[in-house]
Amino acid sequence: MKNYSVLMIDLKNSRSYSIQDRNNLQNSILNSIKILNKVFKNSIKKEVEFSAGDEIQGLFTSPQSAYLYYRLFSIIIFPIEIHSGIGYGTWDIVMDNESSTAQDGTVYHNARKAIDEAKKSLEYSVLFYSSNKNDLIVNSLINSCNLLAFKQSKYQNNLMLLTEILYPIIYDNTILETETLKELLEFIQFEKKENLILDTNFSIEPAQIEKESFYITEGKKRGLSTQFSKLLGVSRQSVEKAIKTGNIYDLRNLTIAILKAMDNTQGESL
Repeated sequence: MKNYSVLMIDLKNSRSYSIQDRNNLQNSILNSIKILNKVFKNSIKKEVEFSAGDEIQGLFTSPQSAYLYYRLFSIIIFPIEIHSGIGYGTWDIVMDNESSTAQDGTVYHNARKAIDEAKKSLEYSVLFYSSNKNDLIVNSLINSCNLLAFKQSKYQNNLMLLTEILYPIIYDNTILETETLKELLEFIQFEKKENLILDTNFSIEPAQIEKESFYITEGKKRGLSTQFSKLLGVSRQSVEKAIKTGNIYDLRNLTIAILKAMDNTQGESL
């Protein structure tokens, strides 16, 4: 039986927000998931949408697709903190014309277990669960990635999102509508450059992931700091420093490692 992945996301400490702030945040989340649902439409079986309270969920064709969706979503809403769970397993109760919330199966139980454990954990904000021994490695890599990402400044986060739009990471079982990625430019706002309008007349070049290499370098893009300096009207040196201190290349390499590790979810069970 074919396996799928479910992504569940919930806001941390959502009750601490005022009603106005909570409404604004939910509207922003709705806007972002509408775009991301279009970007990932060929890798989604049931669209990501609000399910209960502040939780959103969706059904994906692969764990890599679910993780890449989560990753872009977390970059967009930075520095808002979230709990997330990604489950991998069978989709047993199929309701063709209903949303993700009406579906059921091992994949949903695994995603629920993952997000519930993440909510109880002090160290992990997102967990992946497939009941496989390799989950330990996947979750350690995801956590390392998150720890680095959350140390970024808003400026570094904007550069990260811009990098993901121009040079998206795509794994072999994930199909992205790359042109739709340009719609994510609306979430990029640089301080002191409120009126900056980024030209959308550019080509998107997905990162080419090597299959056989025993180490990862594909997250780095040569000439990126020069390209950004021209685009933003700032010095190349300042952009290069922000890319380095923001660990942008390291985060992209870690992401590729996570996607590769997720390939090994068919081995020995826990």
